[in-house]
Amino acid sequence: MSGWYLQKVSIEGFRGINNEGAPLVLKLKPDCVNSISAPNGVGKTSIFDAVVYAITGRVPKLDDLPAAEKGSSYYLNRFHAGGVGTIILTLAPAGGGAEVDVTVRRDAAGGQTVAASAGADGDAILADLNREFVLLDGKTFQDFIDFAPQRRGRSFAGLLGLKRYSSLRQGLASLTHTKAFNNHFGVAGKEAKKSSAVVSVQRARANIREAFKALVGAEYDPAEAETTMLAKAHSALSSIELLRPLCEGRTFEEIDPSSCVDAAKAAEGGEARTELANILREEARWAEALKAAPSEADARRLVELADARDAALKLTQGDLFRQLYSLSETILANDGWMDKCVCPTCDQSDAGSVLDHVRDKIAAFEVVETASANLAHEWTQKGWNQLDDLERLSKQADEQARLAEAKDVGLKGALDGTRVRSVTEWLKTLTDRAVAKVKQLADSKAILEKSLPEKLTAVVEKAEAARRLQSNLSDLRAAVREHSAVLADLARIARVKDFLDAASSCFAGAESAASARRLAAIEPVTRTIFAAIMHTDVVPALRKRAGSEDLSISLAQFWTLPDISAQAVLSESYRNAFAISVYLAAASLYSGGAKFLILDDVTSSFDSGHQFHLMNVIKGQFARPGVADGPQVILLSHDSVLEKLFNTNANEGGWWHQCIQGTARTSVLPQSGAIHKIRDATHSFLDTGNTVDAAPRIRQYLEFKLEEVISKVGIPVPIGIAFNDDKHMAKNLIDAIKAAVDLHDAAGRLVLEPAQIAGLGTSVATIVSNYLSHWSTAQTHAFTAPALKGVMQAIENFAACFQFEQPAGSGQYRYYRSLSQRT
Repeated sequence: MSGWYLQKVSIEGFRGINNEGAPLVLKLKPDCVNSISAPNGVGKTSIFDAVVYAITGRVPKLDDLPAAEKGSSYYLNRFHAGGVGTIILTLAPAGGGAEVDVTVRRDAAGGQTVAASAGADGDAILADLNREFVLLDGKTFQDFIDFAPQRRGRSFAGLLGLKRYSSLRQGLASLTHTKAFNNHFGVAGKEAKKSSAVVSVQRARANIREAFKALVGAEYDPAEAETTMLAKAHSALSSIELLRPLCEGRTFEEIDPSSCVDAAKAAEGGEARTELANILREEARWAEALKAAPSEADARRLVELADARDAALKLTQGDLFRQLYSLSETILANDGWMDKCVCPTCDQSDAGSVLDHVRDKIAAFEVVETASANLAHEWTQKGWNQLDDLERLSKQADEQARLAEAKDVGLKGALDGTRVRSVTEWLKTLTDRAVAKVKQLADSKAILEKSLPEKLTAVVEKAEAARRLQSNLSDLRAAVREHSAVLADLARIARVKDFLDAASSCFAGAESAASARRLAAIEPVTRTIFAAIMHTDVVPALRKRAGSEDLSISLAQFWTLPDISAQAVLSESYRNAFAISVYLAAASLYSGGAKFLILDDVTSSFDSGHQFHLMNVIKGQFARPGVADGPQVILLSHDSVLEKLFNTNANEGGWWHQCIQGTARTSVLPQSGAIHKIRDATHSFLDTGNTVDAAPRIRQYLEFKLEEVISKVGIPVPIGIAFNDDKHMAKNLIDAIKAAVDLHDAAGRLVLEPAQIAGLGTSVATIVSNYLSHWSTAQTHAFTAPALKGVMQAIENFAACFQFEQPAGSGQYRYYRSLSQRT
């Protein structure tokens, strides 16, 4: 058998366990049911928290506190001077072999260190122990019933030993979430680039068609091969006698249109020819820029889309709130956020689900995102982002480039209605100027053409048409390359998405099938345990829908009724019996590396009868040694009725029971011999003259003995003394004891013998004069080892004043029942 049993736990300076210099050590027995009982507030749950921290690295109830509570500052004991919490787990291999000590320390800054004896890997051992059912408190199994089906299913995966598979499934599901996936890869931006490239291709082809017709004199056939088209264009230029020398030996795209114009200028002479060439070039630039402008109908459509986006945006509170809601959803949907009705931003509770409210808010933003996507598509599809030439030509030097400034915002679909109207009005201004400019250039061209020979005018026009054809061919190829690159990028992204979708679906099916198989094994064991606890005609049922993470709980039989809702009809005891039956069944079948369970206060919701039934199930049907291959069970309880049962079981064998006493301020120790450990350690320091380390331990020993006297004899103590200065605590306790003795003595009911009454005064005088008076004034330099030894003896004598020998002559002493009763 592989795995680990818990042999011993040592704790110092962690949570409610101070024990400075004298750790709390709890020895446990792998072949017994182990029980530890203590009154509330002694440190029982701190033991549980310490083991939780050692194994998992956190204490959830502290980490989940509101930030203002500073939960992390409560990991360490507030009274421990060292500022370090130390937890040592002594583990015994289930298959036999040497014990391993795994030491976990946490410092005041929150840093954690892990070390293991015998060269073992402490982190690996703790990871092996980290299973959901190893550390179980009452709240955990109560929450199991109250969880939503999906969260219960994820928690259940941990019980089945499938936690890592469940986490991977959730991770794959997150990766395949379409919106998050597209945002990560910037799909919207790439789609915008694709649309922009398509518009550029369409525009370049239209310009090529116009330039080809102007040069060749025939319509351009898009189906015709590019080489054929280029050959026709080359032929049209080279057929002009004046330009033939400039065309021979060159491809069409190697011909320089400017040289052609210069040749025409040289042949004709005069500035008019140069001016005509410039006018033709300018006219072509303005005409092409004007062609790119969207129509008035396009402008109206853009305004409509911007107004629709504004209307949707008014239902939200802006982008900052979108970020807030998105982050809130991430926190609320996380399994670590237990209560979905508590807001993570203000820690206020609400009657309804805050998660549902946040998702409603996010849904409103999704409407905005859809409207933004429509606006961005319209912006790119109609070429609003490709009007740089028109704006550069038409705007005056002192005017803002409104279209250029709006380009990036438009690509994101984030233009508001006011800005869109400004942009469309600006475009109208630019196009009006461009139309006027084209008309002016056309008029100037007509006047010049009349003054020049017709042939040379045609030569210049052909040369400028060739220039436009070359330029747009270059633009077309660049746009086609960009379009192809974006398409390839989008195709790669789509392949990744397809792969993730297939992997997520495949893995979800496999995880669900594995979970269903293990669920089928757990359910009959759950029913057996539940029946043994409750002894009633109620049969629990667990259901997991195929392919889903959801786990539903129900009742296969509720007395004579089949298929009943467990949450609707079961009382608290029945609900908790249902949950703990599931946990115990899972632990019995899928224990993993941990061969032990620690159960903290899991019986408080049961009545006494069902508590006993649960203990009998654990003892006889679940745990070692009743079940040879069962787990080691460690029970923590403050229930006095259960303690009697623990004591009874301890006398019958197969059960190991311990009681602990103490306070968070001083120390928590097992009742058996705890006080003697402090006493012996103090004497060891005094024997070596070490008064610095001995003095505070004397105070701890004194307070422990005083509290023991108060507890055993039943002396009333005013609660107000708990709030006094630490160094006055012992004096206050002595005063309370003395007041109670004086009261009983005055009433003639004091059970103490005369010698004990006299000894009480002598002991108090020694303690107060030789120790407390110096301690309370911080005069620690006045302590000497012999004087402190006298104080230690006085403490022993003080406690003995409240004890009597029984039976007489046996040398065994016990405390009086009270100050007025011997037994």
